[in-house]
Amino acid sequence: MDVLRDFLNQHIALSNADWVAISERFKPETFNKNETLTKAGQTEGRMYFIVRGVVRLYYELDHKDITLNFAFPNAFVNAYTSFLTQEPSDFFLEALTNCELLSIAKEDLYALYDHTSCGHALGRIFTEKLFLYLSKRENDFMIKTPTQRYLDLFDQQPHLIKEIPQKYLASYIGITPQALSRIRAKI
Repeated sequence: MDVLRDFLNQHIALSNADWVAISERFKPETFNKNETLTKAGQTEGRMYFIVRGVVRLYYELDHKDITLNFAFPNAFVNAYTSFLTQEPSDFFLEALTNCELLSIAKEDLYALYDHTSCGHALGRIFTEKLFLYLSKRENDFMIKTPTQRYLDLFDQQPHLIKEIPQKYLASYIGITPQALSRIRAKI
């Protein structure tokens, strides 16, 4: 829980009373490598904070899976559109490594929004982080080469990138595994 508290303290003023309310609602969970957190067709009911491990968000198209996102420690992850709309998710969330997570049910999160002094700031953090991530990802695809996108990911998480299968990395940066092999050979 200390990791979550440290993360939140970087973004908002967190009183002891608020922390007690937050820590009572987040529950520790573990997922083994390749275990599914959320399936496509399932309605997302939880928000996850990653303490340790890597989570992949992907969808299936024409019998192929397309990686949209990797989430690393000190980040929140879920099938956010499904979480907000309470409609079935189009996406899967999968533990790429053994993961230690802290999770909170939607009802508990909304209770924090309404009944803590930092509640609305929590919601703002989630949406701002997601917006900034999506904006950066969109810009990266418009102005950066696949090599630059790979190097950016490598710079962000050098020790964890080694644990991600090459086919998922290639899908994430929008190229084939063979093209990624050529990029890696040049580097």
